[in-house]
Amino acid sequence: MPIVKLLRTIAPLALAIAISSIYPTGSLQAANKADTDEAKTLFGANCKSCHGVDGSGTPIGKSVNAPDLRSEEVQKQTDAQLAEVISGGKGNMPNFKNILTPDEIHSLVRYVRVLGRAKPSSQK
Repeated sequence: MPIVKLLRTIAPLALAIAISSIYPTGSLQAANKADTDEAKTLFGANCKSCHGVDGSGTPIGKSVNAPDLRSEEVQKQTDAQLAEVISGGKGNMPNFKNILTPDEIHSLVRYVRVLGRAKPSSQK
């Protein structure tokens, strides 16, 4: 029995060490930055005209009820829900399923999460 307990304790540590040797921290940070840069470019090309650079919305976006992407209402949605909205559209928002790949849509979902870290001024 003690060996099982020991293995349960050591196994997660061994896994973490193995993963860190495959993906050193620096390369993970570089990959995350590259992902964020790609998502920012996608956002600029497809979303910025309504949602604005920071996700708060432009006058055009607000006129068609585009939500503040930093808001609790948006941020409480699951990644799957956000991906569905981007893919299928919602309300006045067009769908992007024939414009963006599934990977690009998921990249935008992650970017919406980044925007959500900046609280709307009404929540500060």
